[in-house]
Amino acid sequence: MITVFADQYLYNIASYLPDSVDLVLYDPAEGLPKGLDHAQALLVRTVNPITPQTLPDIPAGLSFIGTGSSGTDHVDQAYLKASGITFADAAGCNARSVAEYLATSLLIWEARAQYKLQDLCAGIIGVGHVGRQVDRLLQKMDIATCCYDPPRAQRDPGFSSSTLEEVLAADILTFHTPLTRSGPHPTHHWLDAAKLSTHQYELVINSARGGILDEGALCKAQDEGTVRHFILDVWENEPDINLDVAARAFLKTPHIAGYSVQAKQNASRFIADALIQHFRLPPQNESQDTAPLQISEPADLFKSLPAVMDHLHPIREYESELKQILQKQNPRRSVLFNRLRAEFPLRQEFSHIQLPATYFERFPVLKKMGFHLL
Repeated sequence: MITVFADQYLYNIASYLPDSVDLVLYDPAEGLPKGLDHAQALLVRTVNPITPQTLPDIPAGLSFIGTGSSGTDHVDQAYLKASGITFADAAGCNARSVAEYLATSLLIWEARAQYKLQDLCAGIIGVGHVGRQVDRLLQKMDIATCCYDPPRAQRDPGFSSSTLEEVLAADILTFHTPLTRSGPHPTHHWLDAAKLSTHQYELVINSARGGILDEGALCKAQDEGTVRHFILDVWENEPDINLDVAARAFLKTPHIAGYSVQAKQNASRFIADALIQHFRLPPQNESQDTAPLQISEPADLFKSLPAVMDHLHPIREYESELKQILQKQNPRRSVLFNRLRAEFPLRQEFSHIQLPATYFERFPVLKKMGFHLL
């Protein structure tokens, strides 16, 4: 029997592991768990960095570490490799969920800022798992896109990246890259004062990683009128976020763009499968699918598509909860930020929401966005 320590907020993680595994759940708010000397595997989330500082003495019996996230900037992979540790992530687990967050926020912005999305072009920086889903969904909504990803173009002969000037000429910028500080294509502060001083944007959205945008430069550009609005789901120095930056954001959410039942199921399954393969354990074949959410309210309750999306996606609820946390002069603000991320009820993705026929009659784009008929 192997012993696995796992973050208690990894969605239904026990159901994805064989009964032969001794599973020990820990509270990530207390840091990495004690007792790792008895563990063969450790499963974490982004709130617990894995570095030489946080895990200086890797126990001899520990051979596998997995993160239930698509991003890996909280893990020093070179350190793990040098220590002989197998590492696994959940890349792509939340791609559709992030795309749906982006579509919802764009529709809300369109209504409140009085734009017509079909008259604008969205520049997508990073066209991996998430960026591809964003591109597909926006095109189904008849929104023009410009896709920029030089690293993917180098490794994928079937993909052609736009040029830097082409993507910077877009009306909207949305970011879907990892956070990297070195290599040929570093993304730390990719959107900086230099780029913002020579271009004008109606909207900038970051739902990738805090630090890809220079928040100070972004606020200065807003003051100078070269950026009209920005929407942030991720933040520099998260969870200790800058209150002035948050106050300026058109929409602000607590790093939940990729949160859905389906995304969390994917994350747990991806890292559990990697663990099972690493230790050559018997596979789990149990289905974890959930029943669809059925909407009974009549469509005529909603005056517009953004009003419908407000009802179907909890983005405003997340923002309301975050605002309450930020208003409190509380030294535990960072703890409350992480708790909100961990404990707020998960939503269903559009493919798991069923609507009466009248919704599709009034708003035909809902079918293209992936909703189903009740």
